Amino acid sequence: MLEQVKLKGKSKLFFNWMPENKDSLLDIGCAYSFMLNLLGKKSKKQFGLDFDLEKINEAKYRFSHICYVGGSGQELPYKDNSFDIITFFEVLEHVDNEKFFLEEIYRVLKPSGIIMLSVPNKGIAEFIDIDNVVFTPILWFFKKLGLFKDINNYYLRYHRHYSLYDLKNMFKDNFRIEKVYYGGLFLNQIGFLIYKTIYVFLLLFKVSKDNKIFKKLAYLMDEITSWDFDHSFGKISDKLCIYAKKYKNENITY
Repeated sequence: MLEQVKLKGKSKLFFNWMPENKDSLLDIGCAYSFMLNLLGKKSKKQFGLDFDLEKINEAKYRFSHICYVGGSGQELPYKDNSFDIITFFEVLEHVDNEKFFLEEIYRVLKPSGIIMLSVPNKGIAEFIDIDNVVFTPILWFFKKLGLFKDINNYYLRYHRHYSLYDLKNMFKDNFRIEKVYYGGLFLNQIGFLIYKTIYVFLLLFKVSKDNKIFKKLAYLMDEITSWDFDHSFGKISDKLCIYAKKYKNENITY
């Protein structure tokens, strides 16, 4: 039941933004699908796509009612006008070709369909981005030393930051932004610094990912980042979240 759902942080924002009783929802970069399963309570059918097959397999075990596909998101394996809502959280900054990625989303989204997304915000957040400043260089160095050989190159790339102006230019006339939220700042980055430092050390000491300490660490991190996200610091915030609609004019193209 919806009233039993515990909402906080990013899940609270997007659940409240999510329209009721939509037919189909696609989450690109769904990972373990916790957000997709939550938002799916307001849609009849749910679809998840992620390049990480290990995460998809675990998601299938947890949420067998969701239809999953493995893929990068660059070429979406769906027909034109397939979905009422498409979400992609912390995904746009990682894709190789933003223009083509958004073209594909436009293609498979129904007329007047909705997109909801979150991206790293441009500005002061760029200079305190723990992933870019600390962990991406560290993981790259460790892999060069022969450690973490199985790590995907996806996690070794620097990611981009965006302003609202950037997104408006990228959307052009294809998507109309209707809602904007800026959330979080320093506490989120400090939390990630502590979390990922402990995480890397545990992996170095061959601690199994099934160990309870990883779950407790993830829970603590979720509490910290959710509290931080619930506080907006305006345009200097860490995250930028968008709700936008596809234009009805189907002749518009990039």
